[in-house]
Amino acid sequence: MASHGSERHDPPAHPSDDGGSEARLPDHVYRRRRLVALSVLVLLALFLVGGVTMGVRAVTSSESGDEDPAPAAASTASTQVTANPDQKFADFTPRPNPSGPGSAAPSSSPSASSTPQACGTNLTVTASTDKETYAAKEQPALVMTLENTGDNQCTVNAGSKQMAFVVTSGSDTVFDSRHCAAPGEDKTVTLDAGQKETSRLTWNRVRTAEGCPAGQAEALAGYYNLTASLGEDSSPQVAFVLQ
Repeated sequence: MASHGSERHDPPAHPSDDGGSEARLPDHVYRRRRLVALSVLVLLALFLVGGVTMGVRAVTSSESGDEDPAPAAASTASTQVTANPDQKFADFTPRPNPSGPGSAAPSSSPSASSTPQACGTNLTVTASTDKETYAAKEQPALVMTLENTGDNQCTVNAGSKQMAFVVTSGSDTVFDSRHCAAPGEDKTVTLDAGQKETSRLTWNRVRTAEGCPAGQAEALAGYYNLTASLGEDSSPQVAFVLQ
């Protein structure tokens, strides 16, 4: 009876032992390899595009940096020109005249070339004294103030011929500068809007009368009123005291 334990079986021959071509791998292995290769190509293309873009930006930035100083220099030059008030219109080019080269230049405004009008009702006359009370023998200073209360220049005849200072006590005219004044003169004065002009006369406290008779008495101590007038314009009365 033959023994089964001593029976020997040779292993089957491996396909690689065959001297022919290598055995084919499964299809999914080949697909995976193709996907990996395609991914590598896409990454290389992206790197290539990114490198070109960065290079173009670097060149553009370099060119723009070289051109920036020119506008800055122009701006500086413009600032230097306008800094001088005498040359602020040095680069100014006038707009062409729409009427053509043969048209006349515009004339100045009438208000700038015309003569100021008479002050009229815009003139205010005010009387005053340099003090409210004068000691005995002290001579008062009588003051007339002219003021242009209008908005424009005006003219007025402010000559001594037109002025009058009158001091009264009740209904009694104690002093009138026209009684003994020398022949006066006319004088046209131009007043700006709001401008004031003053005229002063020192009174020696002696009474006057029409025709300027000599030997008039001195004014007594008491209360007096002053009125100043210029032509037909008169001031309100202002009071003062002689001691």
